[in-house]
Amino acid sequence: MASEQDMSNWTDLLHSSTKLLEQAAPSPQFPPLQRNLDQLEALSKKLKAKAIRPEAPSQSIAATRLLAREGINAEHLARDLKSFELKTTFEDVFPAEATSVEEYLQQFHEMAMVSAIQEAQKDNVRS
Repeated sequence: MASEQDMSNWTDLLHSSTKLLEQAAPSPQFPPLQRNLDQLEALSKKLKAKAIRPEAPSQSIAATRLLAREGINAEHLARDLKSFELKTTFEDVFPAEATSVEEYLQQFHEMAMVSAIQEAQKDNVRS
């Protein structure tokens, strides 16, 4: 018996919402929008991606306190991390003359060593 009453409640709700839709006239300011489920899902994912923040302020404060307890200056650490430039020191621009993997790795190792030595020499000249 309760299920018949639930169904009648749902039916009443459907009829009242249909009447509301019929009564609501589209205004020039706000035209009616019709979206399917896929469009709603895509739009909600897009909105969620905009709203996500990488780190909450409370987490940042807690992290700073933890680092301070260990004697680490968080601001100095952040500056140091920003100053690092992540790049490869050697790029294999020319085709390798090696015919096997072992020869290629040996050649790559030699070029990396030469590149590291050149970078160290440049750093010494700057100092």
